[in-house]
Amino acid sequence: MTVKQRDDRGSIASSLVISATMFLFVMGIIQLGIVLHARNVAEAAAQEAMSTAAAYDGTESSGQSSATRAMDTLGPDVLSDRTVEVERTATTVTVRITGTALNFLPGISPKIVETSTGPVERYVPPESDTP
Repeated sequence: MTVKQRDDRGSIASSLVISATMFLFVMGIIQLGIVLHARNVAEAAAQEAMSTAAAYDGTESSGQSSATRAMDTLGPDVLSDRTVEVERTATTVTVRITGTALNFLPGISPKIVETSTGPVERYVPPESDTP
């Protein structure tokens, strides 16, 4: 009776491939989480800036400082190269925040762009029914 021995040649290579694949998969999930967090920070800052600039006595500069404060509070390091653009007309306010999300994977630097638009608070006199 002969006992057949198992051949283990190549098992290290397949284990290495599986480990490397799992490592890259986990790093990809972490990068996705960072990007989603950066988008949430930019969106919240854009909404806060729009709300501040759209107030009855709001200005574009008050909207910009509100957005900067919000980003510094919510995630000071999650967005780099960030810019805040606030445009206030007689009826609407538009805030656009752009930046680059923190990169965890080499060679990937996702761009983040969030925009918030809303009406300006203003007094509109009632229309009179008499001519």
